[in-house]
Amino acid sequence: MSRKVNNLMYAAGPGMLGTIRTGIELTEPVDRQALEQAVRKAVERFPHFAVKMVRKGSEYVFEPNRRPFVISPEGRCVTLGSEESNDHLFAFAFDENRIFVDTTHFITDGVGKFPLVKTMLHDYLSVLHPDEAFDTQTIVPAGGVPEAAMEADPYPQDLLPENPIGTAARPEKVFMLPNQPKGYEHADEWTSFVFGVSQKDMMTHASSLDGSPATFIASLMYKVITECYPDSHLPVVCGMQHQFRKALKKPHSHLCHVNVAPIVYPARLRDKDAELLNTIARGSLIIRADDDNDVLTINKHVRNEKAIRDMTLEEKREYMRKVILEEIGENTFEVSYTGRVPWSGLDKYIKNVVPYLDMTLSGGLSIEIFSVRDVFSINLMQRSGDRKYAERFAAMLKEFRISFEENEPERFGICGFRVPD
Repeated sequence: MSRKVNNLMYAAGPGMLGTIRTGIELTEPVDRQALEQAVRKAVERFPHFAVKMVRKGSEYVFEPNRRPFVISPEGRCVTLGSEESNDHLFAFAFDENRIFVDTTHFITDGVGKFPLVKTMLHDYLSVLHPDEAFDTQTIVPAGGVPEAAMEADPYPQDLLPENPIGTAARPEKVFMLPNQPKGYEHADEWTSFVFGVSQKDMMTHASSLDGSPATFIASLMYKVITECYPDSHLPVVCGMQHQFRKALKKPHSHLCHVNVAPIVYPARLRDKDAELLNTIARGSLIIRADDDNDVLTINKHVRNEKAIRDMTLEEKREYMRKVILEEIGENTFEVSYTGRVPWSGLDKYIKNVVPYLDMTLSGGLSIEIFSVRDVFSINLMQRSGDRKYAERFAAMLKEFRISFEENEPERFGICGFRVPD
């Protein structure tokens, strides 16, 4: 049976991949046979992700895809939606101790795909460690996906009443990092700097400043950037990723429900301490990312759905690409934090979890925060290998007496994405 695609899918294509890769580093080498068994089960457990995108006239629809998910050795990326991925919008890979899960933000986000990642890891580790008693309460059983998670269109048909308490306005001109090559043709320069940071140390500071890991890291990165560019007087904007499932009243939806809330740091804050910066970041989120403001994002989706209804396919593509770029806005850097996730004992075999993003949609510096046991895995991603931001970030952590381990810089790639002609 065909089902509707999220209107975000019309923005996808070779010029806008929106791909997200999650790398899970295990404590032992990956067993390919066990991984293949776990991935085979994923097709049964997550039928809403086991789909292919098909063109029907001026529309895209999802249809069930009975072909197996592709599993590539050596961490290889494939083109999603193509024969290379068996037409799937999900793909898997492995390399030494790491398993990779690839998909695109046009179909889901970190919260939406976490049940698949966690359940796949449970099935995989259960093969290798049959005597291990993992907590299975939050593991998705075969054929037992909640109907709410599979819902193709969780949005209302009509606009919701709006009562915002702030705006998402950005300054006319924003400071942008220099020497950050743009476009996919420079993707071979994308570099990841991963820090394993003590949760206890960082939360001691974040809590004392009435903040969260996301606002604390945003404030540190603002200080890093202003130290690197002391002569710039343009405002710095952090695009804080924030999900709006609560306002939508669809907590289990698998779709992408990520909003970008701007935190604006005007130049006059340049010499202020971390306490004030964190208060400003926290306040910005309160007034720009509360439920009432999230209704604005929901209503944008409803308006877009109505606007594209009678368009040609090419018009839909062009319209939604503009919508995506406008909603992301122009940011100096971005921060995303999925929140503390329940690993149910699986993390005994996990060293770290590192998400990788499509850097063409960033300001040139994106930070992903993920938690495993007592460590925050903080991934600084750049469109270049410039070390100065990572070096200053490390110095800032030392200044705050936050213990950490730093990985060697890594060049990373993401999957391509093909849409039906």
